Amino acid sequence: MVILPATTGQMGVLPGHVPTIAELKPGVLSVHEGGQVKTQYFVSSGFAFIHANSVTDVIAIEAVPLDKFDPEEVKKGLADCTQKLNAATTDLERAQAQIGIEVHGALTSALGV
Repeated sequence: MVILPATTGQMGVLPGHVPTIAELKPGVLSVHEGGQVKTQYFVSSGFAFIHANSVTDVIAIEAVPLDKFDPEEVKKGLADCTQKLNAATTDLERAQAQIGIEVHGALTSALGV
């Protein structure tokens, strides 16, 4: 089974799943095997294509194993993005800071920090 962070909520994909296209939001993609979590990746965004033959293709902007992140650096990144949002003077600066907050916030939640 694969659990995807879809924009509509967490989405579990098992063999025989109905063909679907799902937009991914920042969050954890988990690969399960035999009832156990085998691998976890943090994805920043992307799409999942679930085919009729039970194959799932994931197209992600970034996909990094969750254990590669330093929780302290993630907290620092969230604080930096929050500071940038507070100091933003243009729509572009605000949008960039809000994206950073969304990604770092999801990563903070995923790491439990």
